[in-house]
Amino acid sequence: MIGRERMWKLESWLTGALGAFVAQVLIRAIYRMIRKDKAPSAVFDPANSRFSWPDAAAWAVAGGVGLAIAKMVSNRVAAIGWQVATGTPPPGAEEQAVD
Repeated sequence: MIGRERMWKLESWLTGALGAFVAQVLIRAIYRMIRKDKAPSAVFDPANSRFSWPDAAAWAVAGGVGLAIAKMVSNRVAAIGWQVATGTPPPGAEEQAVD
């Protein structure tokens, strides 16, 4: 049988992967809404003639913020899912709650 800690790692990994995928889709959709004149690949490809460093820097920051938010949300969703499924806090949450 899979141990409690391994099951938690599996659940948190799956929700994290799903959260990263959703964040990527949302970031690309937002990019397309804002910049209708450039393809998303043009921003991050230095060989592309439409590449610009200010655009790349701005979208790198936006992507980083988007992925950080996605990570926080996916961690929270995983913890809530674990709580609902097992009725106990996820492994490691007990030690953090005491502090």
